Amino acid sequence: MKRNFNFFTFCLALLLCALPALSQITMTSGDIPQTVGQQFTEMSSAGFAVTVELGSAGPNQTWDLRGTEATVESNLEIVNHAGTPNPSWFPSANLILKSTVDDGSTYGYSEITSGYLKGVGMVWDLPDTTYMTPWENEPPQYIFPMQYESNWMTRLYWEQIVEDITMTMLDTAWISIDGWGTVIIDDVGSVSCLRMKAHHHIVMTVMGMPMFDGWTWSYWWLAPGYILVAHMESMDDDEHFTEGYFARAGSGVDAQPPIQILPLAFQLENAFPNPFNPETTIPYSVNQQTDIRLAIYNALGQEVQTLVSGRVLPGEYTARWNGQDNFGCQVGTGVYYCRMISPEGTSASQKLTLVK
Repeated sequence: MKRNFNFFTFCLALLLCALPALSQITMTSGDIPQTVGQQFTEMSSAGFAVTVELGSAGPNQTWDLRGTEATVESNLEIVNHAGTPNPSWFPSANLILKSTVDDGSTYGYSEITSGYLKGVGMVWDLPDTTYMTPWENEPPQYIFPMQYESNWMTRLYWEQIVEDITMTMLDTAWISIDGWGTVIIDDVGSVSCLRMKAHHHIVMTVMGMPMFDGWTWSYWWLAPGYILVAHMESMDDDEHFTEGYFARAGSGVDAQPPIQILPLAFQLENAFPNPFNPETTIPYSVNQQTDIRLAIYNALGQEVQTLVSGRVLPGEYTARWNGQDNFGCQVGTGVYYCRMISPEGTSASQKLTLVK
C-alpha cells in the first residue's frame, strides 16, 4: 500500500519543472511543459530500494547521480481530455499526464494557473477495470513564483473505494527549494536544475483502521522542459538516507522549451507590502466582465476572509486586507494565501506573510 502512495505522489510531482541554475532566478508556471502530445521516457527502481547519494544543499552544487540503479522503463505523454478514458472526468484539469507501463495506463490530472499548480485526481485504466480517485489538494502543491530558498506547505487527501473497500490517504508536506546547480544522470548527461526537498507526514487507513502513520523524505531535481530529471524517496524518517527509491529521465527524454499559459480573464498582481503589518494592498485586473471571488486562506486551506465577491467590470482594482478574519478578529502571525477564482474555475493565488 505504501508503494501505491508513492506512485500517486510521484505522478503528481512529475508535473513540476524548474529553471536553469543561475544564482537567483524566479520560476513561474510558464516553466512547466504543457504541449499536448509531448512524450518522455522515465527509468525508475519502482518498488525496489537501491543505494542513493543525495549530495549537498546550497548554491552552485554538482550532484553526480550516474550509476544509481534504475531498470524499470515507463513512457509519459501529455494528453488532453479527449485522450483520456472519460473526457468528462475532472473538467478543471488543464494539464494531464499519461503514464504507460506494460499493458496499463494511469492519468494524473492537475490544474495549473499563473499562481499555482495542484493535483485534482487520478485515473487507472487497466485491462480489466477503469476507476478514478478525486484529490483534495489545498493549499496547492506548488505556489508560483518560486526560486532558491522558497518554501511552503501543502496537504493532499484522497479517498478510494475498490470492491467495497475504502482507503484514504492524507499527505502533509513541508517543501523547500534547498539548492541549485548541475545534476548529472545516465543517458542524459548534465542538466542545470533546482533541487526540491520535502518532508512528508503520511496517514493511511483501510476501512477506517490505521494502516500507516509515519514520516518520509523526498528530493527532486527539476529543470525546464523536462517532466522529470531525477527523484529520490526515503523508506523512513531519515533526511540523509542512503537507501531509497529512485527515478530519472531516460534516453528518450524529449525536453523542449517551456510554453506560456494562455492569459486568464483576470490577473492577480503582487501584494504590497509583503511581508506586512498591519495591512497589505492587493492589486488585480479584469479584462472582461466576470464574477470573481477574492479571498484569504490560511496554510490549512481554510478561508479566513472574503475580500471581493460578485460581478466586476473590466479594469484595474485593489483590495486591502487588514489581517482580520470574516468575524473582525485579528489573525496570528504566519503565512496566508490570497486566491482569486472565477465561476469557470480559472484562478490565481499568491503567498502573503503577516508579521508582528
